[in-house]
Amino acid sequence: MTLSRGPIARVDHCPQCNVISIHLGATSIRLEPAAYEALWGTLSHALRVLRGLTDAPEAATTPTMWTSSGGSA
Repeated sequence: MTLSRGPIARVDHCPQCNVISIHLGATSIRLEPAAYEALWGTLSHALRVLRGLTDAPEAATTPTMWTSSGGSA
C-alpha cells in the first residue's frame, strides 16, 4: 500500500510483514516502523539545522536492525 509519493521518493507499507519501504530512484530501504520513525526524526532535525532553525545535530541512536534491497545489515 502506497502511503506517500513525491517527485523523488515513494513510501509504501506492507501490512502483512509490517515493513515500511522507502524508494529513492533505484534504491529501496526497508525499515521496521520504529526505525522509520527514528529516520524521520533524524531527517527532520537535519532539515531544521540546514535552514538555521536549530543548532548542531543531537546524538543519534541506531536501530537494532535495518534492511535494504540488498539484504540485512
